[in-house]
Amino acid sequence: MLTPGWLISLIFIGLFVYLCLTTLAPWQLNKHEDLKARNAQLVESSAAGPVPLDEVIRRDGSLGTSEWHLVTASGRYLPVEDVLLRMQSVDGELVYQVLSAFRTDSGDTLLVNRGWVRVGDNNTVPDFPSAPTGQVTFTARLRIPMDAPADPIVLNEWNMVRNIDPPAIGGLLGVDLSPYYLQLAGGQPGSLEPMPLPSTESGPYLSYGLQWMAFGVLAPIGLGYFVWSELRQRRRLDDEDNEAAEAWPREGGNRAAGPDHETTASEAPSGPPAATVDGPPDEVADSDRLVAAAMRDRYGDRFASEYRRISRGGNRA
Repeated sequence: MLTPGWLISLIFIGLFVYLCLTTLAPWQLNKHEDLKARNAQLVESSAAGPVPLDEVIRRDGSLGTSEWHLVTASGRYLPVEDVLLRMQSVDGELVYQVLSAFRTDSGDTLLVNRGWVRVGDNNTVPDFPSAPTGQVTFTARLRIPMDAPADPIVLNEWNMVRNIDPPAIGGLLGVDLSPYYLQLAGGQPGSLEPMPLPSTESGPYLSYGLQWMAFGVLAPIGLGYFVWSELRQRRRLDDEDNEAAEAWPREGGNRAAGPDHETTASEAPSGPPAATVDGPPDEVADSDRLVAAAMRDRYGDRFASEYRRISRGGNRA
């Protein structure tokens, strides 16, 4: 039973079950929990009114629990060049998001995502309004950057990044930026086309996680079924071998006529004598079983069964 093929299958199924239950299913379920928490924050922020930025960032605890909350900030946009966030899309259309540096009245310097502009031909940057000068107050949503590299490049004389990474972008602008940023709502000073809020649908991650768990449970059950089927097939073949071995003496005795036996006209063969197998019946049966076993090991059960059928038919002829 423990042939190389079965051992490889057993190892493969074991690794597959391990990955399903310890990596793939938890990965999708964790994404579901993260999405669920984000949706809860979006719903909560929509129901609550804006609060001063300084009040939020100086609370005890992680800023992550306050992400997406509406905040108000007062200060000035810094007179430095904007940085564009590339490889973004809105409703299936390629856009650049415009990032500007802003200093609050309390002295914090941070990035403000002012919105998006469409990507021009050959990745050109269209003209868009500059950030206003002077003192401004606006309402925005508090955002926490993703843990991903900025990958800065210069394209069409613009500094562009792949992800919002405040320390890296601060290095491009020559300022120290706070580890969070603000996403402007529509109709605020300096806003362009506002970024749409993400959907609050639950997404497919829960069903994906449950599917991986089901695969991890069903895989060993499937392997057990194939093992049971293989054992049943082998028992059937062993029974056929035993029946064939028991039939050899009877068939040999019927064919072996003694010297005193008289052949009647009805018993006389009508054609050439049938081929016989040399050797005692027991030795022939043992030899036949060995050949059948070798055929089964080399070609599988179907070929071994076919060999036994042909062999028995030829010896009974």
